[in-house]
Amino acid sequence: MSRPIRFYVAVLPNADWNTLLGRYHQCEALGFDVAAVADHFVDWTNPPSPWFDLFTLAAAVAARTERIRILSCVAQIPLRGPAMCARQTLSVDQISNGRFELGLGIGLPIDPSYRMMGIPNWDNPERVARFTEYVEIVDSMLSNEVTSYSGKYYQIEEAV
Repeated sequence: MSRPIRFYVAVLPNADWNTLLGRYHQCEALGFDVAAVADHFVDWTNPPSPWFDLFTLAAAVAARTERIRILSCVAQIPLRGPAMCARQTLSVDQISNGRFELGLGIGLPIDPSYRMMGIPNWDNPERVARFTEYVEIVDSMLSNEVTSYSGKYYQIEEAV
């Protein structure tokens, strides 16, 4: 049995709040099923332009829309720790009444965000290794009441 086709749209968070909210309302009115929100520290093509944080924007859009699902496209693991990502996901999921979809990614070495934020720019093998641990932690925190994890890159103790 085939599943119905769902239509996604990417909405770049590179405008003021009222303009962005209008874009999301238009996407919902046009019948799109899912609106994807990008996760970068700045707009690569124009760093001084407005650029909203993924989880803050997702929560705000969720509170001001009714039907459209909101997808993180994709939450980059270098930009936040796995426990914080899980907590932010749970928060947006509550605000959206279950309309939030979490997409995770390893990020790109060419992203200027790492330099701007003063965080390490891991090589690709390390990104992949960290991704495995990160997904295990996020999945556990979204599925269990308490999570502890001891890996090569991440250690989590009794996260709730």
